[in-house]
Amino acid sequence: MRDKIIKEALEWYEQQENNPNIEDFVNLVIGKTTDNILGHVQKEFEDEFKKGVLEHPFFISSEYYLELKLKDVKNKYLKEIDTEMKASEE
Repeated sequence: MRDKIIKEALEWYEQQENNPNIEDFVNLVIGKTTDNILGHVQKEFEDEFKKGVLEHPFFISSEYYLELKLKDVKNKYLKEIDTEMKASEE
């Protein structure tokens, strides 16, 4: 993931005129990162809807359920990135 971001950032920088705006660069990185993370969140929810397991064994509010689910997705996502980084280092 890190290498992909660096590659895309360098490609963007090379396509710019002299003195590219750093704010544009930051917005590009944040936008692509956000899109990637939201893609993982969407996939996780779609998988749970298809399996019919979008539920929690306790009575909780929908806001709290969403918070728990997003933490779960974040942890899975970070594990995937960690695995990818370790594999690319070898």
